[in-house]
Amino acid sequence: MARKQVIATPWLIAGQFMNNIGMSFIWPLTTIYMHNVLGKSLTETGIVLLLNSVANVLASTLGGRIFDRSNPYYLLLMGIVLNGSANFMLIFLHSWPWYPILLVVTGFAAGWLNTMFNALAASVPRDKVRRTFTLMYLAANLGVVFGTMFVGIVYSMGMRLLFSMTTGLFVIFLVIALFEYNVDSSNVTGVDPRQASDIQLPKANFRMVWTFFISLFIIWLLYEQWVSNLSVYMTNLGMPLRNYSFLWTINAGLLVLIQSILSLLGDRIKNLYYQFFFGMLFVGLSFLSLVSAHDYAHFIFAMVLLTIGEATWSPAMPTLVSQLSPIAAKGRYQGLVQAFSALGRSLGPLFGGVIIDNWSYKALFLLAFVVLLIVLAINMGVVHANRRAATNYMKLDLKTDNVSRETK
Repeated sequence: MARKQVIATPWLIAGQFMNNIGMSFIWPLTTIYMHNVLGKSLTETGIVLLLNSVANVLASTLGGRIFDRSNPYYLLLMGIVLNGSANFMLIFLHSWPWYPILLVVTGFAAGWLNTMFNALAASVPRDKVRRTFTLMYLAANLGVVFGTMFVGIVYSMGMRLLFSMTTGLFVIFLVIALFEYNVDSSNVTGVDPRQASDIQLPKANFRMVWTFFISLFIIWLLYEQWVSNLSVYMTNLGMPLRNYSFLWTINAGLLVLIQSILSLLGDRIKNLYYQFFFGMLFVGLSFLSLVSAHDYAHFIFAMVLLTIGEATWSPAMPTLVSQLSPIAAKGRYQGLVQAFSALGRSLGPLFGGVIIDNWSYKALFLLAFVVLLIVLAINMGVVHANRRAATNYMKLDLKTDNVSRETK
């Protein structure tokens, strides 16, 4: 099979879309299925979800490092086959203990595939990296929208049909990957995998990148309160659960709209750091708004603030990390983007539960706002102190990048 020189961006976007449809057919049902059908406690369900997240973090970290030393084509195929195989087994083995075991496998595969996609997106022609990340984030959200839209209907028809459909999606995904993702690895990683070595970032880049990673963990730790704890808070105020669900319909629609606008603007937004700061500020303001929220209109307003923030900072983050990391280490650093995000999401429900049990929901919302303001101030300070001294690898051509790596 002839190898391509580069992966066409539309195929990267299509793969991201299909992967997220497949995964959003599974994760929304886990708690309901394990508790209501398998008869397991919420504690047992929580442990399974935690193991799923731990597997995701492990795959993101491991996959990123291996990406820089191996052929990305085979790594991606391996992730698709692993996820498809787990879903195929779930058609016949969705009872205890096979369901949680295979769910952990899908968590590992999801982390692996997301890292591969981010690393591949970071390796497209450098003038297209920013737009590619924006479009991939849009595709991921569209996948979640379509997946969660149909999962309830399919679930009512039986688990066999549900997992048959997800298996079918990964089979189609595999066929696409076989023909469209087979590229020369040196064009993707910028290095012969046999000659790969540890890459040391310039000090300014190192400080900024690791500040971003820690910030990612904190942002997702707090963002997860919207996912895990806000539903209980709203129902305690006498609002029906469908009102909470509709908030996420608003979220999905606004994400698609805002991301579409950002993709059209392209590079007209010159400073990605400001885009990241702007987004983080709006996420913080959404929590401040929740402190005084008692009626449904106020919750809608808070969700709009949250979505504006999420839609602007989320695609900016992997692009900034790509700017600050050499092409021969894209996999490692994009893997860490996924790992710190997954770690924050996995610990978010526990963190929120502790604060609520010992204080209150309003204390949680106020704490989240204050913490995000502090994190924002730290990021602004670190970027201001290090930006001029930092190397922007997107402004280097591939040859220069490799020469600088070899001379270190």
